[in-house]
Parts: sequence; structure tokens; C-alpha cells
Amino acid sequence: MTTVFQGHQYDLSYPDGIENHWWHLTRNRMVLGEVRKVTGPGSAVLDIGCGRGITVRHLRQRGIDCRGVEPGITKAVRGVEDHVRFGQDASDLPGEERSRYDTLLLLDVLEHLVEPATVLAALITRFPRVSTVIITVPARPEIWSNYDEFYGHQRRYTAEMVEDLATMAACEIAYQTYYFRPMYVPARILSALNVRRSTRNRAPKGITKALHRLIAYGMMVDYILPGQVPGMGIVARMNPRAAAAAPFGDHGLSTRALKMPLAGSAQSAPVTQQ
Repeated sequence: MTTVFQGHQYDLSYPDGIENHWWHLTRNRMVLGEVRKVTGPGSAVLDIGCGRGITVRHLRQRGIDCRGVEPGITKAVRGVEDHVRFGQDASDLPGEERSRYDTLLLLDVLEHLVEPATVLAALITRFPRVSTVIITVPARPEIWSNYDEFYGHQRRYTAEMVEDLATMAACEIAYQTYYFRPMYVPARILSALNVRRSTRNRAPKGITKALHRLIAYGMMVDYILPGQVPGMGIVARMNPRAAAAAPFGDHGLSTRALKMPLAGSAQSAPVTQQ
């Protein structure tokens, strides 16, 4: 399975105007809040696997020095054409540029990887100045669906799986919480009924943009609910440990969570080959 989106997946997932959807509006606000906690004058942020650069634009419009790199080939959203590179592996950026960044974003990226801890640890070693890694991942294996299969997800995470991931990559979690909690119960019901989700994301138009903004504000309830209440996603802020030079895999941890096929979904459905 490839971990790089194909053309039709970009078209379905990132149609023009999708940045006005409540999903992107909410996630961008949460990411901005986490970025502002750890950045200051002279900080530089790299969004790895940035898609069309929706989050890059959101952060840059709010004064954050953010650039993006995307392994696939697509087109940038308007306004960040000079700040996003396509067909590029972040690890292969010039050394001088890699030394600029103190914060890495991996937003809905790690779920596509067979060995996410290995990749995360390798990235940290390639960015010598990095002090913070902010990730988002889809959450809760019990709501696994055809949507996960279509977009090449390897797993949906629990909070415990994210903790294992961080430890195996020689990181410490500074903050972690579920988000999109209001959507969890409906998603659980649909999954139990084996209802298939649409794989096409539709951009709001006209007056529906205002409705999506209202929904996005409601979704920010995530920050006032107890951390153990499940949601459809997890956001976590990690700090690489000074002892990150320890050999990967030499931590005495169980790798059960990171080796589960399809996030250990109850259906154990086959992965769709892209």
C-alpha cells in the first residue's frame, strides 16, 4: 500500500473551498492553539504531509512562520503557493533548512504508516533543532469504517496507543486529548450498523459556510470535557527526549498497539489497495 495520496484521493478529500468545512475550521483552531503554546520570535514550523497547505495558510495568516511539505503531487490553496512543496520527502530537505525548524506538525499522517514510531523517530533525528512535535490522528478502533480503508489508514488510535507511540519514538507527551467528541456516538452507531460513509468531502458553499463556522465553534467543546471522554480524533503535543539516541526498539515496550492490522478493528476488514 502506498502512503502517498493519488490524484483522485486529493480531489475527493481536498476540493476547492474545503478549508471552510467545520472539520478543517475546528482542527486548525486546535492546532493554532497548540502551536502558540510552544512558539515565539524566531520559531519556524514545518507541516509534514500538509496536503494542499490548508493549515499552513491558517497559521501564516495568524503570524506563524509555517511552511509545508507534501510527498504527493497536487496544487496549493491560494496564498501559500510559495510556502508549500510537493513531491518532496521532508527528510530530504537541505540540511540548512531542516535546522531552521523547532516545531513539526504531522496532522492526520501517522495513521497511514505501517511503522509510525520508526518514521517519527527518524524525522526527529533529521531535524536537529526540533523541540516539539504536534500530531493529530483518527481515534477509536471501534468506529473503523470504509472511509479509513479508502484513504489508506493502518489504524485508528486510542490515547494509550499514542502514549506507546511517543515512548517508542523517544518522546514525552506534554499534552493529549480527544477531539470531535460530539461526533463519536453517531459514528459508533453507524459503525455498529455497518453503514458506509461517503468518501467524498464536500466544500460548503453560500450560506452553509456560516453554518459550518457555527458547528466549528460548537466542536471546541473538546477543551472543556474530561480527557477520557472519547472522540473521533486525538491531538497530542510531544517533546523529544534528550536521550533520543537510544536504539529504536530497545525500550522494553509491548508493540501490540502499533502492530495491530487495521487498528484492531472488530471487522478485521482487508485494507483497500491504492
